Amino acid sequence: MTFYNFVIKLFRAFTKTFFKFEVIGIENIPTEGNTIIAANHKSNFDPIFVACAVNKTRKMTAIGKEELFKNKFMSLVLNKLEIIPINRENPGLNTIKRILKYIKNEYALVMFPEGTRTKGDDFSDAKAGVSLFAIKGKAVVVPCTIYSSYKLFSKAKVYFGEPISLEQYYKQKLTSEDHEKIAEEIMGVIKDNYNKLSNGDL
Repeated sequence: MTFYNFVIKLFRAFTKTFFKFEVIGIENIPTEGNTIIAANHKSNFDPIFVACAVNKTRKMTAIGKEELFKNKFMSLVLNKLEIIPINRENPGLNTIKRILKYIKNEYALVMFPEGTRTKGDDFSDAKAGVSLFAIKGKAVVVPCTIYSSYKLFSKAKVYFGEPISLEQYYKQKLTSEDHEKIAEEIMGVIKDNYNKLSNGDL
């Protein structure tokens, strides 16, 4: 058993024990091809929820803020899980190349377009990165909505929407503002699904 599979087993045992965990729309994650999973972010539990929801459907990697890697033990674990550290203000060319390499090697890349946690029912503006990596990596984007109070023994739902293709932008020269607009459109789908989950429509 790999370290990754061992950790996922622990995560699944945790979510099964302490939450009423439900996954909807897992069939919307392509089993192959360049893929980004874009999710809302309200709690430190979110990466665990997404990892458990995807489980064995795809091999995954994720982007994590570089501050998480300052702790030696945490850095060791994150590196073993192939989490990619990123400077959120200035990603750097090597980081961008590494992310694109993972996408092209058919890892499903998990991203949180807001770039930070936004508590309650509010959402932050989406950053340009999800659009940039999807277009440069020629990847479809699977909108992922996490809905939970995050209280122990409460419901935790992970909903995967239909993949979004950005193929129409592949040959266009896009500005940062263009990427932000596209990212916000993706975030809009996530928000809509959040409201539907809140209203019991999904």
